[in-house]
Amino acid sequence: MNFINFVQIFIDIVGIFTTVVAILIFIWVIISWIIGAYPIFYRIGFGRWSRKITIAANSEMYNTLKTDLVDTGIFREKNISPQITNQSFSKIKKASLVLIHYQSFTEDEIKTILSYKQAHSGFVFYFPEFSQPDNIIPKEMMKAINNEQFSTIVNMRGRLMNDIVTTLLSTGYEKR
Repeated sequence: MNFINFVQIFIDIVGIFTTVVAILIFIWVIISWIIGAYPIFYRIGFGRWSRKITIAANSEMYNTLKTDLVDTGIFREKNISPQITNQSFSKIKKASLVLIHYQSFTEDEIKTILSYKQAHSGFVFYFPEFSQPDNIIPKEMMKAINNEQFSTIVNMRGRLMNDIVTTLLSTGYEKR
């Protein structure tokens, strides 16, 4: 009988210890997940519901791109800022996310747009004819765009939304 009581007490102690360790590990996993995932979910939610996207393009492309953005459900129509044209480049200074149709502007205008970019802002250049040999972005312009943090060039409409969401997650937040 003594040995059986000893075994039961031992099993109870091991069971309690194992349960405490399992609970502590579970709490640690939950806290780690919250610390790691919360910022991403916050940025997705914040970006989807309150971030504004500015579109710089001619009127035809502005309407097409705006429709594409609204149709995805990522952006609400009220989150799309009024069109930026070559007469209103200075508004880019206040934008945190800008979608630019490359062919709507000259090289000098693109350089002006880049000069208005803020460090924490994201620029997505849409250049759909990128793959045609006679219609390319000059190396100097590619280098100027590449030198800007959070800037990318996209040539496919399907890829455009992916790059906008990626830029949305990584920009618009000042370093603390």
